[in-house]
Amino acid sequence: MRVLLAVTLLPLLVACNGSSSSSSSAPVSPGSSTPPVVDEPLARGLPEGVPEAARGQEPALVVPPAWPFPEGAPRTSGTGRYAHGAFYWTDFIYDAHGAVGANPPLYRVGTPSGGSFEYSEPAMAGNGADIFRVGIGRADGNLMLRVDWQTLIDLAVPIAAFAIDFREGGQDAVPGISNLSAPGIDAVIFLSDSGLLIDNLDGAGPVPLGTVQTDLASRSFVGLLPEGVFSYDRTWQLYLVSGIHNGSGGFRDDNQAFRKLPHQPPVFNVAFRDYEDEPALNNFWFDQTQATALNQGDISQFSLTLDWSRMGETEPEPLVLGYSNRWYVSSLSGRELTDGGQAAGIDRTPNPVNQPQYLDAVQPYGVYVPSSYVASPTSPTLFTWLLHSLTQNHNQYSATVPNFLEAACEQLRQSICATTLGRGGAGGYSGSAELDFWEVWRDVATHFTIDPDRVISSGYSMGAIGTINLMIKYPDVFAGGAVLAGAHADSPLLPCSPGSSGCSEPKGPELMKNLKWNGYYQAHGSFDQLVPFADARATVDAMKDNGYRYVFDHYIAEDHVIWTLKDIGYSAFEEAAKWMVDWLSEVGQRKIDPGNFSYRWEPAAIDEALGIGPKGAWWLSDIAAVAGAEWAEITLDSQGLSEPLIEAVPADPEFLAPSEVTLSPAIREAQSWAFSEPDALGGVLTIKLEQVAALTLDMARAGVAGRADKVILLDSSNAVALTLTGLRNGTQVSSGAVSERVRAGTVTLSLPAGEEQRIEFAP
Repeated sequence: MRVLLAVTLLPLLVACNGSSSSSSSAPVSPGSSTPPVVDEPLARGLPEGVPEAARGQEPALVVPPAWPFPEGAPRTSGTGRYAHGAFYWTDFIYDAHGAVGANPPLYRVGTPSGGSFEYSEPAMAGNGADIFRVGIGRADGNLMLRVDWQTLIDLAVPIAAFAIDFREGGQDAVPGISNLSAPGIDAVIFLSDSGLLIDNLDGAGPVPLGTVQTDLASRSFVGLLPEGVFSYDRTWQLYLVSGIHNGSGGFRDDNQAFRKLPHQPPVFNVAFRDYEDEPALNNFWFDQTQATALNQGDISQFSLTLDWSRMGETEPEPLVLGYSNRWYVSSLSGRELTDGGQAAGIDRTPNPVNQPQYLDAVQPYGVYVPSSYVASPTSPTLFTWLLHSLTQNHNQYSATVPNFLEAACEQLRQSICATTLGRGGAGGYSGSAELDFWEVWRDVATHFTIDPDRVISSGYSMGAIGTINLMIKYPDVFAGGAVLAGAHADSPLLPCSPGSSGCSEPKGPELMKNLKWNGYYQAHGSFDQLVPFADARATVDAMKDNGYRYVFDHYIAEDHVIWTLKDIGYSAFEEAAKWMVDWLSEVGQRKIDPGNFSYRWEPAAIDEALGIGPKGAWWLSDIAAVAGAEWAEITLDSQGLSEPLIEAVPADPEFLAPSEVTLSPAIREAQSWAFSEPDALGGVLTIKLEQVAALTLDMARAGVAGRADKVILLDSSNAVALTLTGLRNGTQVSSGAVSERVRAGTVTLSLPAGEEQRIEFAP
């Protein structure tokens, strides 16, 4: 019988990566109203420019009333720990698909599951048998068995069964569950809303004994069984499976409804599977091995070795080096995401671009932790985003291009890397999918020590477009971006659905002018079927024409779809990782308070309710466009911040020849900067506004607040409310007939449209 996967333990994480109830915010149940955003100090790994969505506190999950132990379930799926008097296990999320069958459903095109069982009724919410967390302990004279469900909207839907080997002998067939076996079974305990049934293999069959406390708010079943039924003087071997309740305390077995084959057990999910059991390659939901084992009816490899003598220990939070899945609690779930639609679970509509699809409060994300990682606030680790493609999920890169994952996160650069689920395969990193992005970043920053000033975003296809969009909205947050098979020009052929990045997000080269201070790498194939090469060319030309730095690798013989399947032969992946290394070596970190920059935005991208969207950058904030404007633009230049004079230097085209690893040729073009001595510091701040109604400038961060020669030169196409902060109280600020005095460090001027307006300051 196998034992638990040995994982690396990191004692420092105990303080910052505790149980799911460690947050000081009030507990929330899935589907509850959005908790208020709390304006509190940022987690150490978040840069200053992140939006409100990344701030505040993570909601705490409701604790089952019948559970007497402190919470201690790991934040990493596929791991367990002894903690606070109990044992806890966290299962993989959205992996409850049963055995592999002949007729897999069509609701996942890009991310096929290993199993193919169907959730046939609305009450099952497309995911009603998905085990989330497990707890085992002894208290008050009872053996206590806890199962938390990832999705639970009807207490009558799921059933769980613990098969226990606690003494010598036993049998292989699991009683009460057809076509299922595991070695040495001595008893099976069934938990459902019908109560607790136990089969001691004495011929009496399942009989009621003890109780089950079901709780919808915590999505939890807690079984209480008198301790005296079993002995605890030896190590136990446990198996845990789940399915759909038949209403009488047993497993429903319905071949037609579940789309299962007659020889397969009616089991949707098996717990106690780790990363040795479920290798990541081609395993989008970490259920491939589970599906094969269930098809064979043998779950012997998925067991928990439980040592009762260790129940008094509290182990550190497990840390899995390499690739794993983690979870966090989102501020939104259920009907909040779907305009009053499905309350939880998975929207299984047979539409591969339906968005959002994953509606629970608990959400998974993929994370890679390099082998060199040490939690060190004084020496934080690099952090990299790998944003997934259309129809893909958070495990895209581990499942399909693991060599890129290794190159970007381990071999060429030691970086923690993360990929969000984004609430589905077509979120486009806008709306709820963007909220997911920022909440995942907050979670990573809370539980790992990451460098907020050296963050690079990358992605393929939709992930590439998402990278561009996020950098455009928040240029001060990112050091750079790597764009693979994406574009920001108009792409009428790009597949999309209403609400996805390809349809509603701003897509135009004009917005690329925000990226002056961001590093930029792009790779594209000539025969791209989904993002036409012409659009990629227009996107790169925007960087070129603006005089910005970039590297563009044009793969002469590549398309969009087949390209992604080549992995090690897809040189753009490795070249992108090399560029990340080179770029950070060149610039050191993200730009902090540049002396000049442009900021263009589209008001439609702002979602105040979600706390996302363009609000400004660096020393510009609180922007507003004139009513009805589809876009607005601000150009700023401060003599108070020393910037060298810049000359764009195009490089000669370079041919990247194929090799034994790089199977496809490319032509590289690039543009760099040549620097000369900056002009002398001065007090002039130049502002140009197009269709802007309001903005705030931090005069101290702009470098002019304390200068006696400060003056603002303003051109504005519309009347504007200009707010200035960081000034000395009592300072008189005047422009023509408009004059105001600084109070509490702030002053607002209501200025007309016009060119060459002069704003002066007097003590």
